[in-house]
Amino acid sequence: MNKSQFKSILDESFNDPTTIQGIYNWCDRWCERCNRTAQCTVYKASAHLPEDKPEDFFKLLSEILEATMEMLIEYAETNGLDYESLKDTDFQDEYERNQNLVRNDAGVIIAKQYGKQVKQWFESLQTKDATGMKIRLKDPIMKDCLEVIQWYQYFLEIKMARALMSQKDEHELEFEPYYSLGTAKLLLVSIERNIGAWGYIYQKFREDEDIILDMLVNLQRLYKLIEQLFPSARAFIRPGLDETDQDIN
Repeated sequence: MNKSQFKSILDESFNDPTTIQGIYNWCDRWCERCNRTAQCTVYKASAHLPEDKPEDFFKLLSEILEATMEMLIEYAETNGLDYESLKDTDFQDEYERNQNLVRNDAGVIIAKQYGKQVKQWFESLQTKDATGMKIRLKDPIMKDCLEVIQWYQYFLEIKMARALMSQKDEHELEFEPYYSLGTAKLLLVSIERNIGAWGYIYQKFREDEDIILDMLVNLQRLYKLIEQLFPSARAFIRPGLDETDQDIN
């Protein structure tokens, strides 16, 4: 697939009436477990990425980058923006300042600590009895729960930072909260999934009771903090993800 074909796929998906516009803005990127992939522009585009040959993959990424930059320039010209002047601004400096502020936020710190706890717990599994582990992993629900934990291990920290930066931008630009709420809603849903997964794992790893409970406490602390910082997040409706087929149609 070359860049012209990539642009064609995006245009076709955008004009497809079954496409849910913006569904990818607040999803967890776990396409394998999503029932809306046929309605997602990002999935349709990524489905054409080669999997077998790394050199083809990176070549395609370069072509996609070129196509994306061309679309950005076209958008700027259509909307009367000077694309060249955009490159001369201090966006990068501002972004780095925001990143430094976010790194010291309580929510990001809790999420980062949780990620480290998960890493240490999975490392501890290497020291457990091999036969006992095989028996536990024969349980399909257990395998699913472990996948859930690993998928969101670092996800929470990244999305917490994104929610805070979006909130800051909305406040400075005097915009109504929107992107920050969508990301906060994604965080709440993700934490709920993690808590559910740990609840099942806890029943099978009672010897790790203290460690698992510590992680659950951190998840609950993060959950409460998000609710305080984004009080309207729970009511936010993510396109296609918090809607039924009837709502969409």
